[in-house]
Amino acid sequence: MTREQTATTDGDATPVETIRAARETVAALRSADGDFVVACRESGIRPEPVTDARFDSHSDAQRACDAARRYRDAMRTLDPSLSRYDLVVSPVDEAGLEVASVRERTGRRRANGLPESRRTVTLAGTGSDEWLRVENGPVVHLAGPDALLDDELVTRQLESGLDPR
Repeated sequence: MTREQTATTDGDATPVETIRAARETVAALRSADGDFVVACRESGIRPEPVTDARFDSHSDAQRACDAARRYRDAMRTLDPSLSRYDLVVSPVDEAGLEVASVRERTGRRRANGLPESRRTVTLAGTGSDEWLRVENGPVVHLAGPDALLDDELVTRQLESGLDPR
């Protein structure tokens, strides 16, 4: 029985054995220029052990995704504060730029009695780096009918005398 099989079928595997087996599984499946990656569904972040890993086929990426989930679950037994990601298989996106927006309740109420919420927007790049996180700030989505708007056009609009109210 291989380490991968032991870690997936034996409920008695220690976290260290599970982590080691998951890393070996991802390493064995990775490809230099594959067409698939494993990333967080919401943010596009590709955490350990799949950071910078590509896979030749969807099935290889799915096996790596399953191994990464086992890895992160085992790591969480050692460090309960480890970030949680909803990992999925997706095609390679050469742009490498993802935007995630999450709105959540804070448990408080506004003066008008409505529930207060917090909105967090995260801009992430290259699958593992978080570039910018904005909490409760104004967020503007600038896109034309087919693509993002040109920087020059956006700059002219911003400098055209927006009312600062």
